[in-house]
Amino acid sequence: MISYLKGKYIDRTDDGSIIINVNGIGFEVFVTGEVLGKAAFNNTEDIELYTYMQVKEDGMSLFGFLTLDELSIFKKIISVSGIGPKGGMSILSTLNREQFIMAVIDEDSDRIAKAPGIGKKTAAKLVLELKDKFKLSDALSGGISVTDVAGTPVSNADNAIVADAIAALVALGYSSSESTKAVRGVQITEDMTVDKLLSLSLRNM
Repeated sequence: MISYLKGKYIDRTDDGSIIINVNGIGFEVFVTGEVLGKAAFNNTEDIELYTYMQVKEDGMSLFGFLTLDELSIFKKIISVSGIGPKGGMSILSTLNREQFIMAVIDEDSDRIAKAPGIGKKTAAKLVLELKDKFKLSDALSGGISVTDVAGTPVSNADNAIVADAIAALVALGYSSSESTKAVRGVQITEDMTVDKLLSLSLRNM
């Protein structure tokens, strides 16, 4: 089982895969648009991918991700009956990690159905089966914070304030995605409190 690759980007194919040279051996790996862009842009540096290997009667296929967390989400998606690896890649090429988790939490199957090859019924089934497997903290752990926009590093304490403010907005009746967007529009200061962040975030609703 191949679970990790590190090598030089060689080229891309017409079917959404890239070729990686690993010690003189070329591996074809199916990737999302985000991975493809980074691999092509940094083609002088090694690219590291965590991989999922699909084994079928007519051959094997590799699917690559930049982080173990992205791979974990991919595995959750393809655990749903009716969604294969190609469908999983289509979803993660249409929605990034944050957007996908928020869509599931908000039960927004229409947003997921925008992925090529994923119909409304399949998207609804995916939401139904995964909605209890994600929490708002799962999205926050991926780096969703107000300073992603402002460009200022945040501490663990700041991230806790962000999470509390988003949770408060959700309790007020706003969706998780609306709440996160509003909080991200505020720049955290050293004296920021949950109440202050909540007040400023409400101005962005």
